Amino acid sequence: MARTSAVLVLLLLASACGSGVTGGPGGSGGPSGPPAPVSFVDAVNGSDANDGQSVKSAFRTLQRAAKELRPGWTIQILNGTYTTDGSTEPLLIDVSGTPDAWLTITAAQGQHPVIQIPAGSGGWSGIHLLGAAYVIIDGIEIVGQGASIGRAQAAANATSKSALYNHNCIYVDGVGSAGVHPAVPHDIVIRNSILRNCTAAGIEVNAGDAITILHNKVADNSWWTVFDTSGIGLYHLTDSPSASAKNGYKNFIVGNEVWGNRNEMACAACKPPAIYDGNGIIVDDALHTQDALGQNDVIGVPYTGRTYIANNIVHDNGGRGIHIYRSDHVDVVNNTTFDNMLSTSEFLKAGEMDGFDSHDVQFLNNVSVNHSGKDLTIDAPNETSRFDFNVWEGSTPRHGPNDVLGAAHLADPANGNFAPQPGSPALGSGTATLAPADDFSGKPRPAGRIDRGAIQVTQ
Repeated sequence: MARTSAVLVLLLLASACGSGVTGGPGGSGGPSGPPAPVSFVDAVNGSDANDGQSVKSAFRTLQRAAKELRPGWTIQILNGTYTTDGSTEPLLIDVSGTPDAWLTITAAQGQHPVIQIPAGSGGWSGIHLLGAAYVIIDGIEIVGQGASIGRAQAAANATSKSALYNHNCIYVDGVGSAGVHPAVPHDIVIRNSILRNCTAAGIEVNAGDAITILHNKVADNSWWTVFDTSGIGLYHLTDSPSASAKNGYKNFIVGNEVWGNRNEMACAACKPPAIYDGNGIIVDDALHTQDALGQNDVIGVPYTGRTYIANNIVHDNGGRGIHIYRSDHVDVVNNTTFDNMLSTSEFLKAGEMDGFDSHDVQFLNNVSVNHSGKDLTIDAPNETSRFDFNVWEGSTPRHGPNDVLGAAHLADPANGNFAPQPGSPALGSGTATLAPADDFSGKPRPAGRIDRGAIQVTQ
């Protein structure tokens, strides 16, 4: 159900769609109070024999710092490359903050730390949040092993038991493994980070709730996995009674650039084995029609929370741009998708933006372009999404009364400029309903002159 534009201003202030995000859940500023305890980590000059209480006495490894975590604690990471010998992940967090005392894992001011996922049997992710809650990850680059793997190598060796071919940059884990039964992870904020070259997802959330993903660069992931992942994937969202909501929304995917993610290996467990994903952004089976994952995931029990997807630029992915699959209660607003579905898979022939087999899903103020001849929307009997005030450049079987079918006139997509140029039908023609208060880069959207797509030009 559409909300008024006045409520949306409050919503987007709470969800921090602007570029000046510094706070906690949804960018609300985070919990207030006295300065939180801090552990410093320095991969170059630190030592795990130190106390971690200052830059000069920093720990050396992330996992040593994680042992100090308790509600309200912050890990400040200095420059350097953080990895392991391959027997373990660089950072596993299995403790939680509290609603008024979040855990924060962040780059120290002016620093650019890099987590390198190792090649080894234990390198399943860069950061692994196992059943954790009230956690912020901010300003960290995570790099996987994907760029070092070729197609022939992956085809000969990729299996579901191999971490090398199936690691996520960030894994929000409500599933666990044999003998490990985590709680539903919730109230997780991932922002201002670079997540690239992971052989599975850039960000994978399994059986989580209240997930906020803001202003990240998510690129070149998912190529070699046999698990059918995507750049950003929320799979089997699961209600947690403790999870927070902001103005009716539980999950926010806002202001991210997502590109180059694709599947090149067939999904091993799918019937038939084939390539189905490698999407830019997917909200996947929140209706829980597929096999249950973990003790808190129950087949046939749908997730009840609502998800807001806005101001994302999603381009040049192998799978769909923004794919809502068997998931209800999703609003997709003011995004730009461009030339996705690069895969030759027979199962990826349509859907730059779609809400397949989903209900209470709406697409408003988006700009969507596809030059390969593949349909931008999906023409299927179970496609019930609401489309309105979008610009569609390409074949569009499903569209709304105020949609524009024709050239979007984007400035220079080949060189990363997705702004509408003079003469674009996107300029000043959007609806205020559900529109974010500002755009991809934090520029305000003036009332009555809202542009369609992720980038606001009209002032």
